[in-house]
Amino acid sequence: MPTPQETPSNVVAFSNKRARTRPAQDDGVLAQIIAAQGEIAQAGLDAKKVVDIITHRSEALTRSTGAVVEMVQGEDLVYWSASGTSLPHLGLHVPRLGSLSGRCLDAGEVLQCDDSETDPRVNLEACRKVGLRSAIAVPLTCGDHVVGVLKVVSDRAHAYTTRDVATLRTFGTFIGATLHHVLEHARARGLADPVSGNAPSTALDLAQRDQLRAILRSGGLRGVFQPIVELATGAVIGYEGLTRFPSESAPPQGGWFCAAARLGMSEELDLACMVAIVRASADAPRDAYIAVNASPGTVIGADIESVLGADPTRRWVVEITEHAQVEDYALLLERATVLRDRGWRIAVDDAGAGYASLRHVLKLSPDIVKLDITLTRDIDIQVRQRQLASAIVSFARESGITLVAEGIETVEERDTLRALGVACGQGYLFGWPRGFGDP
Repeated sequence: MPTPQETPSNVVAFSNKRARTRPAQDDGVLAQIIAAQGEIAQAGLDAKKVVDIITHRSEALTRSTGAVVEMVQGEDLVYWSASGTSLPHLGLHVPRLGSLSGRCLDAGEVLQCDDSETDPRVNLEACRKVGLRSAIAVPLTCGDHVVGVLKVVSDRAHAYTTRDVATLRTFGTFIGATLHHVLEHARARGLADPVSGNAPSTALDLAQRDQLRAILRSGGLRGVFQPIVELATGAVIGYEGLTRFPSESAPPQGGWFCAAARLGMSEELDLACMVAIVRASADAPRDAYIAVNASPGTVIGADIESVLGADPTRRWVVEITEHAQVEDYALLLERATVLRDRGWRIAVDDAGAGYASLRHVLKLSPDIVKLDITLTRDIDIQVRQRQLASAIVSFARESGITLVAEGIETVEERDTLRALGVACGQGYLFGWPRGFGDP
């Protein structure tokens, strides 16, 4: 691996020996949201706990008298989780048409009501029923998916400032992706109602376990690689190693990785994918790094060293997914240190979309943080995404972390991310995943 002095000018230099500093913890918006995300991470896969934390935290962040997460049900919005003065109204159905929350969803933007008695956009009868005098409503979305509405309320007129609006807007950007992921994970597990926690079919689990084991035994996984480039020059500095399954193996709902997590086979699948990537990377350029994905459980296990160690001269980066719950950060950090001592680097994958979000960053002090596609997609036209990305850029700069934006598909997205200070990126704009021997 070249030293920073030896690294060509068109390659971003990384060092495992650099000092890892953390930004001062103040009462800024990002610091508050990181604390809230940490609490959400502790809730794991319990959808009801996650939404309850969201409402309580939103109430505290904005000094509100109450907060609610409203979900779309037919022509209504339903109080799915509530706190403070909104708690007695849990389960309330409010007509979407003519309500502030409904308008918020239709417009796809944050709306503020300073006084329900004079604001023509609100349902005055519903506001009086729940004791709402002023409110902020934030649409919860993840990409093109509408999740619901996060709303904070006060029994006082003109209770909110522009800072409160900015705080809830930023929090809502994080929460939309998190809540969507919680619900999709629950649905992928076969839960008809994610909140009730109904158990999935045992027969289906057994069938999918047998099918996945057959795929792994066959050795039919194939490694492909998507380039990671320096946005300022377009130079390829690395590749993310991905895996293609045999064409005859139809994936279950949510995909094989989600099924493996449900079946307790994540580590087994991760390692099989790494074996395929190591095998397929023999012809990869030696001056570019290869990134592999790994769950926290896979990183904690010792087998990852023997698999990646089969090519000891390769510049490996281990991307730890942030979607998985971490039970023991001390042990994960210890194992990450062992991997760093071998000359490998640590990345946090999909930042901004899963349970832990920036909590992985604070606990693990990674070398690289990858911005999830839900933040980068249409960032050139989405103000909220630019604001959030800008906050993460500042956080990363103070911490000495390199940012890689995933899912870049247009020149406009690339130029916007570059202007915000994101150093590197990957996506279809720069190349599709393919084998090095492919035509």
